[in-house]
Amino acid sequence: MSPQKSISSISSCKDIVQCAFSLNDFEVEVFRSAFKHGPMRADELADLMGVERSKVYRALQKLLSCGMCIRETKSLEKGGYYHVYSTIDRDVLRSKMERCIGEWNERMRDAMARFDERSPGDII
Repeated sequence: MSPQKSISSISSCKDIVQCAFSLNDFEVEVFRSAFKHGPMRADELADLMGVERSKVYRALQKLLSCGMCIRETKSLEKGGYYHVYSTIDRDVLRSKMERCIGEWNERMRDAMARFDERSPGDII
């Protein structure tokens, strides 16, 4: 969901996820694909989605930073390593979304409580 959309335009779980975690459409699609197909490397996910690996990797980094994705390091037999990405459980995601909505609601209630304390010029 773009920052220009109003709160009244939120009508789906995708909208809530995008708003709660500041995700764009592609990042949501990467999450959906990773959720559907299970743990895999970024290059495998990119091939599956038919997009550039760097684009998927950036989306996975965003998903990692907001806690929607987990990265596990695996060792290669001949040395070296690679990363496998997986998504969080649906119930954990729901809990995170509920917490985010609750925190937002509290911030809005606090702001409204201070509404009458402001002069008309400070409101907007």
